[in-house]
Amino acid sequence: MNPSINDWLSIPWQVCVIFTAIRLEIFTLLSGKSLNDAKIAHECGTQTHLLKPLLNACVAMGFLDYQNGRYTNTDIARAHFTKGQPLYVGDFVKLLYNEFHRWYNLYDVIIDPNAHPETEQSEFYKAETFIRAMNNIGMLGEAEALNDAVDFSGCKRMVDAGGGSGLYSIVLCRRYPQLHSTILDFKETLTITREMMTSHNEKDRIKLKAADIAKDSFGVNMDAVLLSDVLYDEALAGPILKNAWNCLRPNGLLVLRGYYADPQAMQPLFATLFVLNMLTFNPNREVITAQSLPAIVREAGFAITKHSSLTERSRILIANKKETKNG
Repeated sequence: MNPSINDWLSIPWQVCVIFTAIRLEIFTLLSGKSLNDAKIAHECGTQTHLLKPLLNACVAMGFLDYQNGRYTNTDIARAHFTKGQPLYVGDFVKLLYNEFHRWYNLYDVIIDPNAHPETEQSEFYKAETFIRAMNNIGMLGEAEALNDAVDFSGCKRMVDAGGGSGLYSIVLCRRYPQLHSTILDFKETLTITREMMTSHNEKDRIKLKAADIAKDSFGVNMDAVLLSDVLYDEALAGPILKNAWNCLRPNGLLVLRGYYADPQAMQPLFATLFVLNMLTFNPNREVITAQSLPAIVREAGFAITKHSSLTERSRILIANKKETKNG
């Protein structure tokens, strides 16, 4: 059954319910448990009469079950809203919560891009929330899809530029025992990367190196460069792709994945919203699209071998370094 107009119009309310329930860690509290409203309120440090409407809304939305005066997680909450689960998306929800205030300014941004300057949060808080959020999304099929879409069997040395949490390096190194990866990212980011990689055996084949990927060298004679969730701003694409080209051996592999919208088909939905989100950060940004990406990559000297959808949310582009930029 298609959503009704009331379903669509109530989405902001529903999103705020999810934000609040995850922030209170209600679903994690209920992991493997069945509790009444008074007990949940006590554990969350609030009052029962204030919390119960939130719990009931979670029931109505399908995230909690209610029987015999007790609440339990449903399958979707158990899989996605409970800390410690592989498909946990709570960090992504927190990122959305942190950015939500900017969406209220969307009208003003479109009318006057200088109307509402961004209110900065602490750099570390933004970095940690963003990195963990992108890891959440990557775990929802993105990393495995990339693993299946690209053949790294001939690669021994890879650069994961702007590698964030290290998820893609971990997944690829797990599949290809000969592969060693260097993750390039800002020093503050790599502090979080190191923490998130601690439990993975593949960390011994993954090196972390502080760098600004738009300015600093990626190294030399590399077999592959991965740019995942990195190349969105046309102003930065040239310097980043130049660094990728310079570090690769002849015929080396370039792999790009990201949430690139198709402005002609207005799809996929997630990518079209992703574009709007970037514009709320910087209304003057020229955002790369599914149509503009190939020309940008070719201009940097690469020969494209594949450009297609990767998942229902993302696209992938695979290319090789030509012998010369004019070749």
